[in-house]
Amino acid sequence: MSHLVTVLLALSGSLRGISASPAVANRGDAQTGSGGYGKVVRKTFDITWEIGNPNGNARPLTHVNGRFPGPDLIVDEDDWVEVTVNNHQPFNTSVHWHGLSMAGTPWSDGMPGLSQQPIEPGESYVYRFRATPPGTYWYHSHSRMDMLEGLYGALFIRRKEGAPAPFSMITNRSCEVKAMAAAAKDPTLVVLSEWTNFTAGEYMLAQEKSELDIFCMDSLLVNGRGSLFCPPYEQILGMVRYGIEQVLLPGKVNDKGCLPFVEITEGPFLPGKPENIPPGLQSGCVAANGSMSTIEVDPKSHGGWVSINIVMASTLRIAEFSIDKHELWLYEVDGEYVEPTKAHAISTYPGQRLALLVKLDQIPSDYTIRFADNGAGQIVSGYAVLSYKGGKPLTNYTVGYTLPFDQKDGYINYGGQNRTEDVIIFDTHSPTPPFPANPPAIPQKEGDELFLLTMGRHGAAWKWTMTGKELYEADRDAYTPLLYYPNSTDALDDQLVIRTKNGSWVDIILQVGALPDEPLEIGHAIHKHGNKFWIIGRGLGVWNYTSVAQAIEEQPGSFNLKNPNIRDTAITEFVGAMWVAIRYHSNNPGAWLLHCHVETHLAGGMGIAILDGAEALPTIPPEYALGRNGF
Repeated sequence: MSHLVTVLLALSGSLRGISASPAVANRGDAQTGSGGYGKVVRKTFDITWEIGNPNGNARPLTHVNGRFPGPDLIVDEDDWVEVTVNNHQPFNTSVHWHGLSMAGTPWSDGMPGLSQQPIEPGESYVYRFRATPPGTYWYHSHSRMDMLEGLYGALFIRRKEGAPAPFSMITNRSCEVKAMAAAAKDPTLVVLSEWTNFTAGEYMLAQEKSELDIFCMDSLLVNGRGSLFCPPYEQILGMVRYGIEQVLLPGKVNDKGCLPFVEITEGPFLPGKPENIPPGLQSGCVAANGSMSTIEVDPKSHGGWVSINIVMASTLRIAEFSIDKHELWLYEVDGEYVEPTKAHAISTYPGQRLALLVKLDQIPSDYTIRFADNGAGQIVSGYAVLSYKGGKPLTNYTVGYTLPFDQKDGYINYGGQNRTEDVIIFDTHSPTPPFPANPPAIPQKEGDELFLLTMGRHGAAWKWTMTGKELYEADRDAYTPLLYYPNSTDALDDQLVIRTKNGSWVDIILQVGALPDEPLEIGHAIHKHGNKFWIIGRGLGVWNYTSVAQAIEEQPGSFNLKNPNIRDTAITEFVGAMWVAIRYHSNNPGAWLLHCHVETHLAGGMGIAILDGAEALPTIPPEYALGRNGF
């Protein structure tokens, strides 16, 4: 298959020198499509730094075309997309297209130091890429901690007609299956995030000066809207999960619902200097009236079904999502169809995307959408309204000291706990078999290459490592990106760079809880650029094996090579020493990042570069020479 045909060169006008990429057979591979291109889609993103008010407290934040979050980007599978980003902010930026393979166009991945130089104030960069793979994705800044400033938005790639879909596993009624398919093709995109009244720079400086890992926020937002709630302190204390309450002793959550600085949250680096944290960042709750998103749905459209496609743009937390009186059918995770699972609430992690089918079969009215931290980091919630077109609106919404809506109506409470025993909360890192079945296309138990990454804190409570030895600095190689300098001294540093052979099958073991003095490691959301991967195993304890094959022989129940989850984000658990084994096909040459999607962890050093197919990197087109920025 020819990757870029002459007609596309003429259409785009600026794609000289791109080398061919092979077709692929597996959805976990970097996808290049089935041949041919769709339409050319051109967009302009004007990035500005303006005063905004997402939660009732004004502060400067990033806008895209005057909006926060940025505008939805909706295209068709295999469209050729060209986005010109104009940086009008007073600081550098970039835009990463989270979950897209960028096969054949690695210079458009949006990672300073790997695929490009930063976009400096007053400069522009043109991102060009093929819209693949299909599904729910998002875009966000990948420059320092700018995600906390608000540069993110939803991205949806519609599948081609005739693509296999899992809806017949929900019902055998053909009319319902057809309605679900129509709803899935026309989703309602919902961006979930959190918000702090402090800028990213202020937040990071507070960590450095206090020498503590801070994970306290002010609000949870739905489509960029929310409020700052301050429930009575006794009510907050009553929502602390029993297991968490015990390990926090003698400490307690504070008036913002944030966990105290104790060994379980900070490791062996106490006491730190909490007096250097600005007032209001960690504690000192002051309620504020903000705004609330209303998501209008039409029960007469798509046979009464709606697809709610969630982008988890949260930077710090695990959270639960529910809609009062409506069950949720999870059918897509990280852009991949899965065998549908029904639940009342869904857990989601930083960087994830979920697609949920919802039957609009209730009395036409307004229903509360609840977005709650699961209680492992903070007792806090955000709210929105699912509004039936033509229905009776809610009348009891208030903001401030008391919580909005009747907490007894929801499946989950303000602390993210199920209100009754029969409420089903589905955790999305649980097994969700791909649909259709799609095991790794490798019959043996062993990949071609194996890398063990021992992750955790390194030298301070707020500093993190992927290898147990070095930190990946936020501005590492910013002006000498590894895609352009693949044989530099930095590119050959095996503590911060993994090099794989083109065409090889790569196994990576993500180990936590194995570093000295830190037996209980908090959870991480590990995301890989450039490829999705199969999560082929997970287990408790320390990885003491020389190969995956040996581990399978000794722990066969810890592995799944028949129908493992396909993801671009893997979750490690808060259970002490444990490991996760991922496998991917190195068929997409480029300079990619593997990192924790908890933003403060990445800013604290929790990343590692991967030069996939280091010996087969594509030729860089003249317009993407350093300093040209795609022009």
